[in-house]
Amino acid sequence: MAGRGERGKGGQDNVTVQLPAKPRKQPKQARSVALVEALKTAGREILEKEGREALSIYRLCDYSGVAISSIYEYFPTIESLIGAIFEDYRADMRLQVIANIHALPATATLYDGIEVILRTGLGGLHRWLQVDSQLSIKAVYYGELVRLEIVKPERFWIAMVIPALVQRFSEQIQVSDREKAGFLAYQAVTALPRALLIEKPEYLLQEDTVRMLARMIHALLTTPDPE
Repeated sequence: MAGRGERGKGGQDNVTVQLPAKPRKQPKQARSVALVEALKTAGREILEKEGREALSIYRLCDYSGVAISSIYEYFPTIESLIGAIFEDYRADMRLQVIANIHALPATATLYDGIEVILRTGLGGLHRWLQVDSQLSIKAVYYGELVRLEIVKPERFWIAMVIPALVQRFSEQIQVSDREKAGFLAYQAVTALPRALLIEKPEYLLQEDTVRMLARMIHALLTTPDPE
């Protein structure tokens, strides 16, 4: 996934990153869309009830009632199916984090909003780790390339989550350069949780992890600029 390859020119090490497995093709007709959804649902249920070791092409065929040839038509490997399931997890988390921000009561503070974002994100990472630890780490390494814009970036966190937080608690933000503060908050919200998953996964669901990260981001947004 993320390993050292051949040494490049000038003595530089090249880093080889394995791209996440993708479906062979995207369904277009209603029947094929329903088939792919059935496969993802079956795969998700096997993963969550029985664990990663139980999910094989034969178990999926038996569980879903879909022929192996039809499975391979869309998912050339089990990893590509799990990758599609992870995409669904991400989509669910995106909807949930925005909904959670908007659902905060009128008495909520900026700190409450930051905690909501962190709890949703850390909880999602922990869930993926439980489903498939190896693939979740691969996805995190790839996500770091996205964050650094080495590959085409996903703009969800910086384009939607941070602006939603800033808009919801605009009067509590004290820094004058909101664009810079938003960028730094985005880096903290995305990079640090990924570092936790890779190096300290046991921290993901610990209560003080959320508090420590929340205090840091809250201070970033609320510390007044010097006169």
